[in-house]
Amino acid sequence: MGFEKLEVREYNEAINLFSQVLVQEPRDTAALSGIIRASLLSNNLKNAQKHIENAIRYYPNNPEFYLREGILYNLKSDYAKAINSFDKGIGFSGGSISIQLYINRGVANMQNENYDDALQDFTDALEDNPRNSSALNYRAFANYRLGMFEEAIADYNKAIDLNPDNATAYYNRGMAYLRSGDKIKACPDFHKACSMGNKNACRMIMTECTGGKM
Repeated sequence: MGFEKLEVREYNEAINLFSQVLVQEPRDTAALSGIIRASLLSNNLKNAQKHIENAIRYYPNNPEFYLREGILYNLKSDYAKAINSFDKGIGFSGGSISIQLYINRGVANMQNENYDDALQDFTDALEDNPRNSSALNYRAFANYRLGMFEEAIADYNKAIDLNPDNATAYYNRGMAYLRSGDKIKACPDFHKACSMGNKNACRMIMTECTGGKM
């Protein structure tokens, strides 16, 4: 029932249900995982931290709980602690959770403006799953911030092929084209993103594209 509430975004109800389980079974991994996720998603960071600390104390080799701890620190803008948590999780991880750890550590590195480290994190995630659109979009942005516009465009191309409904990807690819000096290719991306509701793209049309026609 708790996970059903979690799926329909009734986070407080989910927290109450998971709490009832934990009263009787404080070490129940499913209930701990559920209450932490519900607390993070509802921005109840104090509750999330309490249960993350308990979970790590009970299960110090479980990478999922280090992932959640890192996400908590990212939400608190404490990126150095976030990276440390993701490092610990990666040390114990395997399978699909390692992708989440690399992506989230990459996000923390980007927030700290460590773009080279972020680039490597997203590359590591893509080695596990080359079709992960989130990792592709993030790596593209890291490439963009490093001035590697051709590499950024190549990643945005792949990300858009996987998810053609992502307006931000079109806008960002347009910016990469623009910064590389190719306004002819940038403007169609701005038009596409604008038509999908990206206001930044609409502004770029007015300032960069011929005649400002939208």
